[in-house]
Amino acid sequence: MKKNLKKHKPNSAYKSKKTKALPKVEAHTQQLLGLGPKIINSIQIGLQENDSSHVRKMVEGLDEYDLARLLEALDLDERRQLVEILGDHIDPSVFPELNEVVQEQIIETLDENQIVNIVNELDSDEAVEILEHMDDDEQKNIISRLSPELKYQVKSSLHYPEDSAGRIMSREFVSIPDTWTVKEAKKFLLTDDDLPDEFYTIFLTDEKMRPTGEITLDKLLRAKASESLSAIMDGEIVPIDAYTDQEEVAHMFREYGWKSAVVVDNKGHLVGVINIDDVVHIVHEEASEDIMHLSGAEEGDVYKSVPSIFRSRVPWLITNLVATILASTVVRGFESIIAQISVLAVLMPIVASMGGTTGNQTLAVVVRALATKELTSRNTLRMILKEFLVGLMNGILFAGMIGAITWLMFPDFQQISMVIAIAMLCNLCIASLAGILIPITLSKLKVDPAVSSGVFLIAMTDCGGYFIFLGLAKVFLFP
Repeated sequence: MKKNLKKHKPNSAYKSKKTKALPKVEAHTQQLLGLGPKIINSIQIGLQENDSSHVRKMVEGLDEYDLARLLEALDLDERRQLVEILGDHIDPSVFPELNEVVQEQIIETLDENQIVNIVNELDSDEAVEILEHMDDDEQKNIISRLSPELKYQVKSSLHYPEDSAGRIMSREFVSIPDTWTVKEAKKFLLTDDDLPDEFYTIFLTDEKMRPTGEITLDKLLRAKASESLSAIMDGEIVPIDAYTDQEEVAHMFREYGWKSAVVVDNKGHLVGVINIDDVVHIVHEEASEDIMHLSGAEEGDVYKSVPSIFRSRVPWLITNLVATILASTVVRGFESIIAQISVLAVLMPIVASMGGTTGNQTLAVVVRALATKELTSRNTLRMILKEFLVGLMNGILFAGMIGAITWLMFPDFQQISMVIAIAMLCNLCIASLAGILIPITLSKLKVDPAVSSGVFLIAMTDCGGYFIFLGLAKVFLFP
């Protein structure tokens, strides 16, 4: 009867690993006050003076969340010094709370035995987060020394692609056969010593370990003993394929209002669970990543060393340099008319800048819409038309404004006011279209629009703005 029974530790959401623990009665006053600047300053002074006993006393009362925030607040040398002072006494539950960059920096300072001890105390999804960033040899050595169950779970999860449901899922869950009665389920839950300390949802499976439904504990407790679990379970369950991208997972949680979801392999077998706390982490990670990519930066730069930040930003700046050189090449083609009317050199950056700003507004909206699945094949054309009309309206407004301002500033070159007005109108319309068409095209080509859209947009608005303005100037001022 228990052939397909799987018993696991509770998922991180149920253990409240992401929340702050209540302070103990005998704890230091600092626990009641939280981690404030005074505590951080006191610890930093202790580190500077190599007063290990003072540092231990100050850190002793902090829970895992506050200790993680403390480690992130310290600079790299102070962080390493604190970890060395804490030694083997550092709580493994601190590591899942850390920023990814800080986590890697601390792991690098630990020996293999310390890492093994830490990973063995974590849930499988947390262990994967630590191990997936190691090189292959180090990763294999650590995995080989893990407990048998965790070793199997970690190796299975690492088999799936990075940022997939299989990587982020937790293998700590409780599942029982859907053929059981309420009485059998209650008896099992009350007598089995291997059950987790806390859990709230039970997942039901058929004889082939395929998920068929789920039951919350409160519903199970209210049910009659003779009822079949299959009769009272929530059968409207939508399994997530283990290879599904984590962005799609977050979208499904948002659309369906899930608190948890089951993950299945290519044969439909239940292999893991994703809970809402995992999705909150995904949403934060993806949103931060997209914002940073739009500007050429990376999440975690605040914790990285200067050389590391330098290396990560150089490729973006080189790409932008190429786009700028391309724009300057366009200007060079009109060098002769600029030499005759220097006012053109004063005004042409205005057209390019306004086009870039307009395009970036559209780009931000579209990249977000693509990430949240709000932009679909059904509404793409409507969205393109809408953004074009917005660009047209902005173009008419600012064309009139810049035309009037130019007329007043350069009364001896009144024709230029007409030229810059027309150029402004055209470039703002082009920028609006570019702001939506570039990310859509990149998305179709399976390229992350958050990473590459900005570069293409800059090249198009700068080159387009200069070409339109100087081209019109050549037509109207030098017939």
